[in-house]
Amino acid sequence: MEEKVSEFNRRIKDEPKFSGVIEGKERSICISVSDGENYTSNLKDMQLDPFVESEDTSKDLVVTATSDVLVALINKEMSPIKAYMTGDLKVKASLTDMLLLKKLF
Repeated sequence: MEEKVSEFNRRIKDEPKFSGVIEGKERSICISVSDGENYTSNLKDMQLDPFVESEDTSKDLVVTATSDVLVALINKEMSPIKAYMTGDLKVKASLTDMLLLKKLF
């Protein structure tokens, strides 16, 4: 996950079109691993913080999946849309935030 955070932050710095989408956004994010722990992060000031283990799942974006599904998403072995449509990935967020999340995966 650290690699994805670094990649996301690098894109904010290197891609003006991408940074335009992120500019002014402040969001809290929770990745809830249904067969593991919960991890949270914050997007603020054009920077995504590293994910840390947390019990707090009351965030702006909440993503829930098994560890296998999350690994497949991170490794681009599974499409986030397919995972969502099949119920393997659950997302609690506004449509705008879902599009933002898609850019992370």
